[in-house]
Amino acid sequence: MLSDIKQLLKDYVLFKKYFSRTFLAATVSLLINTPVLADINEIYHLSVGSSLETYDTQLSINSRNQSVNKEINFEDDLGYDSKINSGWISGWYRVGDLHRIKLTYTPISRKASIQNFNDIILDNTTIKSGSTIVTDSQSEILDFSYIYSFIKKPDLELGFSAGIYWFLNTTLTTATGNIQAEGEDQAVFMADYSSRQKLQAPMPLIGFTADYEISPSWRTRASLRYLSLPVGNIDGSILSADAGTEYYFNNNWGVGASLAYFDMSVEVQGLANSAFFNWAHNGIQIYAVYKY
Repeated sequence: MLSDIKQLLKDYVLFKKYFSRTFLAATVSLLINTPVLADINEIYHLSVGSSLETYDTQLSINSRNQSVNKEINFEDDLGYDSKINSGWISGWYRVGDLHRIKLTYTPISRKASIQNFNDIILDNTTIKSGSTIVTDSQSEILDFSYIYSFIKKPDLELGFSAGIYWFLNTTLTTATGNIQAEGEDQAVFMADYSSRQKLQAPMPLIGFTADYEISPSWRTRASLRYLSLPVGNIDGSILSADAGTEYYFNNNWGVGASLAYFDMSVEVQGLANSAFFNWAHNGIQIYAVYKY
């Protein structure tokens, strides 16, 4: 009787080990070898990734009486790094066979500290050369669009897109040095000068999108969007283009890479001053993708 119980326990241990290994192997095999279904027919498409891009940022402030006319290059004058690594998240939802809505969110944080070699004018105040300037620029981008697919085949989808590119930026500038306030004849030393500039630019965008399935595991995609249009006291233009490819390990999970170019020019008219902001960047994007 005792020997039978020992044999039963031994068989149970062997079965447990066999079952665990078999279950693990089956799970891995299911994840890797699940056949990728053809057709561009998913309902949800979510991407999370990182961008390594080169930036060129310019801000000019002009008064209506022409007493202030100054342009600042964030990279050259304020010491910002021109190469930025930022994260983003993007997703679209198919609300109908030919209709999709898409939203992309990108936060960008940039900081710099320099000793300026030229006078810089902010808020009608002159920061004299030789001052120490610290800047903190925080940006958020909300890119919303509606896409209508005017051509939809199992391996090809071409769409027309229309939406809003909403750019929000807050830049805090602090300085220690000789500061000349508006209307003053002489500069005085200040250890705690600060100025905050805010910019909100909701810009409409229209364009085209294309998705092509080379094979069940491999896709390519591209988009081109542009618009130049005044909105209230904001006058601007945007050009956005990207092209990339995605490889899927199974029917849901994949990775992608793309090249992107973006150029935005915005002019905001105020009661006393006008501000012109130009922001251009280009680079490579690497991301993970989930579709269902």
